[in-house]
Amino acid sequence: MPEAGAQERTEEATPRKRQQARKKGTVARSMDLTSSLAMLVGLLLMPSALNDLQMGAETSIKAGLGTLPTSASLGEIGRQFSLCITPNLKGLGILMASLTFVGIGVSVAQVGFVLSGEALTPQFNRLNPIEGFKRLFSRNAWFEAVKALLKSGLIALLAYSAIMGAWPRLMALGYVPLQSGIIVASQAVRGMAFKIVAVWLALAGLDYFFQRKRIDRELRMSKQEIKEEMKEHDQNPEVKMAQARRRRQLARKSLMQAIRDADVVITNPTHYAVAIEYDADKSTVPIIVAKGADALAAKIRELAAANDVPIIPNPPLTRALYHQCDIGDVVPKELFQPVAEILAYVYKTLHRVRKGKPAA
Repeated sequence: MPEAGAQERTEEATPRKRQQARKKGTVARSMDLTSSLAMLVGLLLMPSALNDLQMGAETSIKAGLGTLPTSASLGEIGRQFSLCITPNLKGLGILMASLTFVGIGVSVAQVGFVLSGEALTPQFNRLNPIEGFKRLFSRNAWFEAVKALLKSGLIALLAYSAIMGAWPRLMALGYVPLQSGIIVASQAVRGMAFKIVAVWLALAGLDYFFQRKRIDRELRMSKQEIKEEMKEHDQNPEVKMAQARRRRQLARKSLMQAIRDADVVITNPTHYAVAIEYDADKSTVPIIVAKGADALAAKIRELAAANDVPIIPNPPLTRALYHQCDIGDVVPKELFQPVAEILAYVYKTLHRVRKGKPAA
């Protein structure tokens, strides 16, 4: 049998591998999406913040001129600094707090809440000049270079177009009062900024899509790697304890509730029926939540149809699962591949949303 590394990586990564990748900080995220949304929020809040800053600046000037220090002591300098800076804190606080909240919120929305110490650990292999040279000419490096050039070119084109459109008004600024000139200039700059943000957001959305595709491609596994992971999983004593705990939980759950929680029901199609649930938050592999023969199989099919649970006929797989598994057991490693193919069909073709994973 060929080595796992020599096999073609054609299979979707298992939840366990994805969890390990998250611990290492390997997640799909777009810094452009965070930056562009932060800039959009900043532009929307700018009028209110600038109004507060203007009022604060006037107050600061009046306070500074009205209470000049009588000595150069540290206490007098600190008091004067406080008088000048305090009136501006509201405007600055609006901008800083909003941008911080948006930055954190967008990052969490992209990858979830991830605390990874491994991502911060120094990796001395990155100091290898040969590996650095390979990364410099890798597919990801070319993609980032093309993305940066495209983004810079579009932003420069938009800025040039906006400036040319406002050029007559900008040239007339020397003939209007200062306050009117500031209003005209700020309107031109704000309009240009909104156009840039709109294009930046569109590019950021595409970037995030490609980042997710790239991470999915990097995490793909060979069939041999999946088999080895399942073998390791089955030999883990903690997994066996978890199976026993799930059996006790499922024994207390009604048949109707078990079918409602199932992702798919596999049938013989008439003599046997096996209900399978796959929740990535509960287990890294699918679980048998209900099974039955003859009358009980018919009841399972009836409940599945009533609750819109997909019913997939597969006689050999159904018989194997019925005879080899009890309720609460994980799918055996030798049957994992055909079950995974059925679940993939349910998610992709029937558009059923996977539990424990947001819809793409």
